[in-house]
Amino acid sequence: MEWTHQESSETEGNGKTVVLGFDALDFRYLDAFADDTPNLSALRERGVESSLESTFPPWTGSAWPSMYTGTDPSHHGVYGFFDYEGYPDEGTVISRNDVHRPALWNYLDSEGVPSLVLNVPVTHPADPIRGALIPGYLATEDTAGFPSDVRKTVSAALGEEYTIYSRGETASDKEEKLSGYLELIDLRKRAALSLMETYDWEVAVIQVQKTDAVFHNFDEKAAQRKVYAAADELAGAVLDVVDDSTNVVVCSDHGIGETTGYRIYLNEILRQHGYVETTTEGRQESLSTIKTDLTGETSPAEGTETTSGESVRTRLFGSAGTMLRKAGVSPTKVYRTAKRFGVESALMSVTPDAVRDAAGEHVDWRASKAYLPSGTRLGVRINLEGRESEGIVPQSEYEEVRTELIELLSSLETPDGDPVFEFVKRREKLYQGEYAEKAPDILFMPHEMNHQLSVKVYDPPFLSIDTYDHKQHGVFLGAGPAFEGVAPESMSLTDIAPICMALAGFDVPERMTGEVPEGILSFSPSVRAYRDVPYGTEQATTDGEEEVTERLEDLGYL
Repeated sequence: MEWTHQESSETEGNGKTVVLGFDALDFRYLDAFADDTPNLSALRERGVESSLESTFPPWTGSAWPSMYTGTDPSHHGVYGFFDYEGYPDEGTVISRNDVHRPALWNYLDSEGVPSLVLNVPVTHPADPIRGALIPGYLATEDTAGFPSDVRKTVSAALGEEYTIYSRGETASDKEEKLSGYLELIDLRKRAALSLMETYDWEVAVIQVQKTDAVFHNFDEKAAQRKVYAAADELAGAVLDVVDDSTNVVVCSDHGIGETTGYRIYLNEILRQHGYVETTTEGRQESLSTIKTDLTGETSPAEGTETTSGESVRTRLFGSAGTMLRKAGVSPTKVYRTAKRFGVESALMSVTPDAVRDAAGEHVDWRASKAYLPSGTRLGVRINLEGRESEGIVPQSEYEEVRTELIELLSSLETPDGDPVFEFVKRREKLYQGEYAEKAPDILFMPHEMNHQLSVKVYDPPFLSIDTYDHKQHGVFLGAGPAFEGVAPESMSLTDIAPICMALAGFDVPERMTGEVPEGILSFSPSVRAYRDVPYGTEQATTDGEEEVTERLEDLGYL
């Protein structure tokens, strides 16, 4: 793609900027682990801080692109880890080529400014930029960076192979998994220092994923504390190699916390009201049925697929489910019997999802009027005639069906009698961008983000949970010579890229939907249009569905 270089319009920002992105970093745990995070605590004392509101929905796959493009999903086009051009069983795994906006480093590159980008999710294939970029989450372990030899260069400097993922990433052994997390954060720290020494840069963006993963896989505070301490050591090491003229931004894509409400099988509720049709024919062809490790590990965790395509437990329970159906005994009847004897929670905890899928029904996407396409999509999609390839709801009935669904979802209560959702809205109330059409037609927010949604069809549709999951608000910290103002009580994740553009000394791109909050910097940046900024690459992506699903399951996305 050709572009026209423009006269740069520098503002009062100057010096280098370091952006430390910690996935799911949350003030609750920064406070709780303050004794083990002295470097981040020192930043809080000398800088400004603010609650950082994630974009909707608050998931890694859509949030980090929002952070680095400065736009919400309706403008960059990514709503999760999968792209649904059609029905959910036709989804494809996203890559940088699905993010339809320039990133912070693309704008800087167009101004001749070099950047370093390390491990940021959804940055594969790597953008060709001044500086260096090593992709992060969802890239395969052998994915190249830019320049093409950057990973070899870093590995040579470290004296060991630089990896995107940890040893034992999806292992069932907790000790092995935690040790791998800590080793990887240390590796990331040393790689960041090597890149900062080897390459020219003005803005460095360094991301750590395990501050999120540890909560999805460990209930123990000791494990969570160790990962926060390791992340703090990375922050301290990076800050030690920059001088006082460097501005520092710490941000997270969303928060995290205890989730003690319900897993809600919304498609079962929609089935009971005549919107969802189900089928028991064949297997449910969705990405969540395919399990392969990105790292190339050959030893599957307990209960996952073996080389023959299914685990022993799944085969045994699947056969039992088939026998039960032939005898006229449904999974619902089994569950209700278990509930009568007070062992339903135990039954659900020992029954793998793949087993429940094999024994029960699943959504017939094409025959349904409306459905929840994904547990993380936080919305209902209408199977609209003329839009979906096999749509069944006439255009003339679209608004009527939306109104009915909004009324149903707004009145939905938990078994405790509490509202399920904080809000239920038409899509256009939240999204105005050119890719809004890709979002569900009706959007909702679980009350206090204390419930999880599932696409599966089970009766009863509410199951008590006690776990950790994402929260809407994460962390913003700003320190350095430019942060002489006062941070607002709350900011948007989309504000990070505009702030970084201003810190680098350039106008904020007009296409960014985020902004520099008034009064947070010692100067007021201008906004202007940037013409023809190239981004992405025409390089073909070969990351297959089977290469990512086990990792997503490990983080609770499936």
